[in-house]
Amino acid sequence: MSELNPEDRYQLRKLQMDVDKKGLEVQKAQQDLDRLMLEMEHKYGLLIGESTIDPKNVSIIGSAAVRNSKGRTEQLLSAMVEEAA
Repeated sequence: MSELNPEDRYQLRKLQMDVDKKGLEVQKAQQDLDRLMLEMEHKYGLLIGESTIDPKNVSIIGSAAVRNSKGRTEQLLSAMVEEAA
């Protein structure tokens, strides 16, 4: 079986490094999303209950939403998520 020439080895190694870099970028984007979700759950008082935010459906899922003093948590959350999207 013939070996790869140095140029082909270089190209394969470079491509593998590009793939690894993209994988790290995906991990960073997921961490950024998780951080934003945590901040929003904290802001709207969802951390004390079993509710959470579903970013794909732009809604609160789980137990009934914990309401803020004006009783508009779900409306505010929907508006904020729509702005972020």
